[in-house]
Amino acid sequence: MLIFSKDIGQRDHIHALEDKLPDLKKYMEYQRKLFPYTVVRAGLDLAYKEVDDILNFIDNDYRPPADSNRQEYPSDTDQWFRQRFPWSSAFLKMEDMHFTLVTLVKAMDSFRTYERANSYHWTVLYDSVHNIIQVYNSLIRDKPDQSRDIHLSNGIEVDFDDFINNYWPNLDFMIFSRADFPHKRHMERKESIEEAIKHRMAEGEEPLAALENLESDLKPEETTLKLLRRDPVETRFLELVSQPETGKQYENINEKIRETPEYGKISTIDADYLANHEYFQRP
Repeated sequence: MLIFSKDIGQRDHIHALEDKLPDLKKYMEYQRKLFPYTVVRAGLDLAYKEVDDILNFIDNDYRPPADSNRQEYPSDTDQWFRQRFPWSSAFLKMEDMHFTLVTLVKAMDSFRTYERANSYHWTVLYDSVHNIIQVYNSLIRDKPDQSRDIHLSNGIEVDFDDFINNYWPNLDFMIFSRADFPHKRHMERKESIEEAIKHRMAEGEEPLAALENLESDLKPEETTLKLLRRDPVETRFLELVSQPETGKQYENINEKIRETPEYGKISTIDADYLANHEYFQRP
């Protein structure tokens, strides 16, 4: 199983402040209607099917394979890849993304192991989740009966921005780039990094050197640096890092206590939901 910022297998979390804050209660009721594991798994399934179809098309001299069920193929496969997977295609070739999708699907299907992802994986997951949520929300609005075939929620649209805020550890792969969604929780870190880089650049450092010389609390991990430098992609960085099964993968967020100015001591997971709830906009 992939390790996210929160456990994607947990759907029934009750916030300690729900009874005191009606808007927060509504927000948590929305969270409990989501199926986070299915959002990710269905996104990977769709992405794999699409990329696999196009690679087979390319391998067949840009002709539809005889056993294909796909109705249409793009006239420009490179353009299709960039448009369909804007973040991952910026860093990965289609063949590398295919390999990464296979790796991620295997990890999601393994419930006896835990795997830690890096920025290459998070870009692929980001695009994949975005695409499936778009499909699902469209079905919820226009063809609700068909939406049950995907079943990302208990009959409600999924807020992509909020999903990323809750389950992604960071969006460091967006450094130097403009996000298409607010992602305000993650933008706080991104903006701090970019401000620190600007400060170092003002002192004469090149942008990438400034990035690599950031203080440890802001410095991205090694794979993120490689990704942002557009280094040649090494297959070993597309593999996941296995973590021992300890039952404590989410101990810090579930059990660690955080002091908040307004509500005193609450668990880290409740503090996180509380902050994300402030950015949540629903009709």
